[in-house]
Amino acid sequence: MKRTALAALVLLGACAVNDANSGNSDGASSPLGVLAGSEWVMLNEARSATPPTIAFALAEDRAAGYAGCNRWFATASASDQAIDFGDVGTTRMMCSPPSMEAERAFVTTLNDTRGYRIENGELVLYDIGGADLARFRRTNP
Repeated sequence: MKRTALAALVLLGACAVNDANSGNSDGASSPLGVLAGSEWVMLNEARSATPPTIAFALAEDRAAGYAGCNRWFATASASDQAIDFGDVGTTRMMCSPPSMEAERAFVTTLNDTRGYRIENGELVLYDIGGADLARFRRTNP
């Protein structure tokens, strides 16, 4: 009897973990909240042939994307409208000077970001004083 009860508890626990890690999550249990699983492309970035992007992991505290020349990656956490990108790392390719400048500016934006809001379907990152740093359009449904 005790083994049956223990087996049932283990099975229920495994189901709960599986449900929390499934793609059907609304992001509420993710360290990234409502941003979990979303992907965005930066608007109005003319210095790079391909604009920077952000992809928030679904069930982890990670974000990554394209920075203007290289791929970037960082830890990330969000709650309410606060957001924090940890130390940003990038790959190390060399690109044209305008693309490298766009990448430096983008990484600075991530480092300066303290909050976000969704406004008219756009992701807006802002600094500690509330000034808008960048706007993004969602690329996945």
